[in-house]
Formats: sequence, structure tokens, C-alpha cells
Amino acid sequence: MSGHYLRTETNPQTGESVTDDWYATPCGDGCADMSNTLSGGGGQAMLVNGQWTMDIAMGATCADGTSVPLGLAAHDTWDPNTLEGTVQVTYNVPACGNPAGYQTTNDVQITQAP
Repeated sequence: MSGHYLRTETNPQTGESVTDDWYATPCGDGCADMSNTLSGGGGQAMLVNGQWTMDIAMGATCADGTSVPLGLAAHDTWDPNTLEGTVQVTYNVPACGNPAGYQTTNDVQITQAP
């Protein structure tokens, strides 16, 4: 992966989605450094068994506008051809009405930015 991408994460239960900008910089064969403009974070994506995978810590932004820095851990997995995948989100601390340890899986669609 290389360049500017749009990443849309959708909660399949509510249909609620969030789109943010991601920038990928190659860091070797099957490796891409990913940066996210929404949270200011990112991580290193690795191509493993034909799937991109990435683990990151990120802030939780709640519906009421409060935020919890590094409140979430996310495990993204996506197909290198369709750029479709999932993200498993785990709450590290109580946040947004969810207890520590709460997990949810959302759908992810990544597209090359125009």
C-alpha cells in the first residue's frame, strides 16, 4: 500500500459510519506505515497470509462529544485486492457507556483517495 486512502468504518448493527484519511508509506516487502489524520495515530500494517493486518491503540470519541485518549485497541484486517475488511475494537477502559473489555466488530472499506 502506498498513498492517500479513505477508510470508512461502519457499525453493522446501527449502520453508523465514520470516514477518515489514512496515508500509507511502504516500509519493506509486505509492510506499510499507516498514519491517521483523525486520531493523529497510526500503526504498521503487515501483509500476513494474504491479508493486511494492523494493531493500533486509539482514542475513544463518544456520542456525547467526550473523548478518552488511548481508550481503545483496534485490530484491522483487510483484503489487499478489494480493500474490504473488519476491525475488532476492544475497550481498554470504561468509555462511552461500555465497560473495559467490551468488544465489537465493525466493517471497513478502504478506497484510494481521488
